[in-house]
Amino acid sequence: MSFFRLLIVTFLAVLVTPVLGQEPVKWTAKVEPSDLRVGESGQIIFTATIDEGWHIYGVAKNGGDTRTTLEISPGSGFQVVGDPLEPPTGFLNDPMMGKLAVHAGGTSLALPVRLMKPGGGKLVAKVTFQPCNDRSCLLQTTTEIPINFVPAQGEARPGQVEPNLTVPEQPASHVAHEAEAQESTAATNVPPKDEFNERVTQAKDAGLGAYLWLAFTMGLLALLTPCVFPMIPITVSFFSKKVGDGEKRQTDYAGATAYSLGIIGTFTGLGVLISVFFGASGVQDLATNPWVNLAMAVLFIVLAASLFGAFEIGLPSWLVNKANTSASKKSGFIAPLLMGLTFTLTSFTCTVPFVGTLLAGAAQGNYLYPVLGMAAFSTAFALPFFLLALFPQYLAKLPKSGSWLSTVKATMGFLELAAALKFLSNVDLVWQYGWLTRPIFLAIWAGLAFVCALYLFGWIVLGHDPVKPKVGWFRRGFASLSVVAGVYCLAAIEGASLGTLASFLPPDPYPGRQSSANAAIKWEHTYEAALAKAKAENKEIFINFTGVTCTNCRNMEFNVFPLPKVASAINEYVPLELYTDRKTPEDQKNQALRESLTGVPSNPVYVILSPDEKVVRVLQGAEPDPEKFLAFLKGSGKVASR
Repeated sequence: MSFFRLLIVTFLAVLVTPVLGQEPVKWTAKVEPSDLRVGESGQIIFTATIDEGWHIYGVAKNGGDTRTTLEISPGSGFQVVGDPLEPPTGFLNDPMMGKLAVHAGGTSLALPVRLMKPGGGKLVAKVTFQPCNDRSCLLQTTTEIPINFVPAQGEARPGQVEPNLTVPEQPASHVAHEAEAQESTAATNVPPKDEFNERVTQAKDAGLGAYLWLAFTMGLLALLTPCVFPMIPITVSFFSKKVGDGEKRQTDYAGATAYSLGIIGTFTGLGVLISVFFGASGVQDLATNPWVNLAMAVLFIVLAASLFGAFEIGLPSWLVNKANTSASKKSGFIAPLLMGLTFTLTSFTCTVPFVGTLLAGAAQGNYLYPVLGMAAFSTAFALPFFLLALFPQYLAKLPKSGSWLSTVKATMGFLELAAALKFLSNVDLVWQYGWLTRPIFLAIWAGLAFVCALYLFGWIVLGHDPVKPKVGWFRRGFASLSVVAGVYCLAAIEGASLGTLASFLPPDPYPGRQSSANAAIKWEHTYEAALAKAKAENKEIFINFTGVTCTNCRNMEFNVFPLPKVASAINEYVPLELYTDRKTPEDQKNQALRESLTGVPSNPVYVILSPDEKVVRVLQGAEPDPEKFLAFLKGSGKVASR
């Protein structure tokens, strides 16, 4: 249900509720076992006494948007180690929300936990629920239940370390339901949480400091993703424009700081706002939007032309004349802020697995942790680019800096054209033109590399260069590297590996076209065909939820999947490849399937599914380590999701 639809339902519920002071549901909570020791696992038991004629919704997705949720206070020393547990539910057909799981009478729900430390604060159990009867509903509310609990002394007992995932004993007033209904409830169909989401939850449970540290370290790790690479030449080239040839000036710490604040502010603010108004998948939808990608491509091309000396980018003369020095200072602050926005848009695709997890809370109305987490994440992201922003200005202080800077600017211009091609490729893939296939893409990259080499050798002269530029050995060395890069791009057309750079390439084969007969993995491309084959061959399905604009997906598909041992392990399943980001009815159907199976709003996501459509394992995000990815495929160990 959309936010506005839920708002209308709640408003109508208030209007038709006969008595606002009713409390048809009363809660108690306790720790089981009561003699739990540090290191042992147990359960927080939530018991509801529900008045006759009233009901609450189940704890899982088929409880609808008003499903019951269970939480414990941060800093209590407990760590959640499993999904909420509930007995078999009944069902009712809601005219707006469809078939929903419900509990009536008395019922006990459980949250599996492990006691990690004695706890620095009071243990408070929190349950969010909505009571309804046949005529109306009360407002969804959150009840906090203090629990008096003192850990028992002694070492953890071996038999009580593993999580207790059994449904708790039910009170005498419990309304029992047939076991057949249980097969449709959340307890059996909720997929296992991937380790990445668990790490975020555990950090929250450990306190704000641990949560912020995890966000900061994940920001540092995100710097290794391919989406960050195009911003390196853009940052250097943008701040190169601010350094005049031979100009003596103080280092522009203010501009570098504004750039960093632009990254932090737009990453945090834009991410939260998009999630609030468009849901948890809104960030990825923005990153894959063809018009956004087209605008980014045009921006990169314009910047490249400026670096080649075609024109200067500056404020309109009337604005400069109006505000004189003040306007100059403001422009020096505003332009880096806008570059921070550019950084954010280019990076969302690769950072969605972590960012999407943080922002899911904002989509549900919880803002504090998403805002703080995004700020810590983007601060780590921005730190290296603060130093990169200062690099051209230190370069300007070198002897004969004018010649150096002219060459650096032009070379960065070629790199920006190469990055612009990635955004044009995204547009081509979403709109399915089929123009920028992998061979065409690589051929253009090769051409750019060869032209850059001609420039560095001095055989092509740009407008801001002397008629006969001086070409030293250092410049010749970079020219030679450009030739090698061009040759290697041509070799990659015939199958040579580009490593991480392959992440920028279009999928091969182009989506919608037949794969090669000798392809290492024999993919199915519709869920129905894969399911029919899985049932006929009694095999599990390996689903690769991917996207045409997903950089991390390309990295996996070009550098991990083709490895013989990985391809062999995938082929032991029924391999299914589903695209989710082209805005077509088929992709929208695949997107809905991804979120129903995993609850994850981003790509890539990998799912092992049984022939009877039960989720066996889920891996969120890329795992470039082949051994760890094999461990996920074989179910032989934990995999760190990214």
